[in-house]
Amino acid sequence: MAVVTAENQKEHFTGPVENDVYQFSALPWITFTHISHTDFGNREKAQPIFDWGKYHEREGKLMMPFSVQVHHAFVDGIHIGKLADKLQRYLDEV
Repeated sequence: MAVVTAENQKEHFTGPVENDVYQFSALPWITFTHISHTDFGNREKAQPIFDWGKYHEREGKLMMPFSVQVHHAFVDGIHIGKLADKLQRYLDEV
C-alpha cells in the first residue's frame, strides 16, 4: 500500500515548512571542519540542520565530520552535547 501511495504521489512538502521537521544533508564527497547555512535573517526558522561528510582515517582512527546548526531559541548546547555523545557511543559500537 505504501509503495503504491509513494509511486502515485506527484508533489512532496507542498505546504509551509513547520518547526517539526529537519534538514539532513549527506556530503560523502568532502570532509570539512566547518559548514554553515544561510537563513536569510529568518528569525522563525527553527528547523535543525544536520550535515555528514566523508569519513577519513587520522592517527589510526576513523573520523567523520558531523555538523549541527540550530536556532538557540529552541535548542541549548547541552542538547547538542547529548546528541554528540549518543552518536559517538553508537559509532564506537559499529
